[in-house]
Amino acid sequence: MGSDSILAGIGATVLAVTLLVCGFAACCLPVTTASLAGAVSTGADSPYTHEQLVSLAQETRAFTVDAHSSMEEARESLAADVVAAAREASAEGAPKYSQWTQQAKQVLGDGEGESSAAAADAGEAGEMAGADGTALETMDALAKVSDRYALDADAVSHLEDCNGLITGLSSYLGMIGVAALIIALVLGFRKQFAALAFMLRMGPALLLAVLVVLGLWGVIDFNGLFAAFHSLFFVDGTWTFNYDSLLISMYPIDFWMGMGAVWVGSAIGVGLLCFAAGCLFAWKAQVQHRELEEAAAAEAARSKKRGRKGRR
Repeated sequence: MGSDSILAGIGATVLAVTLLVCGFAACCLPVTTASLAGAVSTGADSPYTHEQLVSLAQETRAFTVDAHSSMEEARESLAADVVAAAREASAEGAPKYSQWTQQAKQVLGDGEGESSAAAADAGEAGEMAGADGTALETMDALAKVSDRYALDADAVSHLEDCNGLITGLSSYLGMIGVAALIIALVLGFRKQFAALAFMLRMGPALLLAVLVVLGLWGVIDFNGLFAAFHSLFFVDGTWTFNYDSLLISMYPIDFWMGMGAVWVGSAIGVGLLCFAAGCLFAWKAQVQHRELEEAAAAEAARSKKRGRKGRR
């Protein structure tokens, strides 16, 4: 096996990983979260309206995916968005006003009852940060009343873990894409069209094989696939939340099924482009092979003719 064949094999593997990364990148786009949240975050069982859940889902995406110069400031910004939405949702006359308890309103500084009684109901009076504390303190106090109203400490911690994983791996994933591009360019400059065609067609084929296996798993047991995926990166128990919590209301199971479809669809879409390019280079390899055969035949004919002249 020649060096070009080995390089093409490595390139196909790297390309398959790159295609998966492209699919994941599509999942991280703001428009993807907005579209999916708009489709599945109904707000039927939430104290927030559909529009508020969609807005909060986008703010939470930014906290989870984007790089932050200060995580403390990012937490405070996210909490400010949640608290602002909570005050709007709990205001008298709001569509979901009836789903907000007196305790929750007291935390937000909107309650009309006695603050000491509300604080006692919530636990310790010190936990009721209310309007006098920072947004993060207020959100934490609101989550202590119920995680339906706000992101609790466990939810924020999980989102931070996701952010660390995504931002930490992004540079390495980018390097994989650069490696695939470099291998393709090397084979192209060396006019190893057959090897390049193998790389561009085998990479999507490897991807498809992996996706078929995962797809069958997802159809049979999506929850099992979801759990297995999370267990690769997170400690058990740190990524499970109440079904009616704010986090799950923003991102229900249908949201993640949609994300899976976007991931697979985007990866396959880019893979088809690579496969089409591979078919083009396969054709160029055939043309190159035919030209080489014709040149060799012509050279052989000239050599034979020169040999006959020499015998004369």
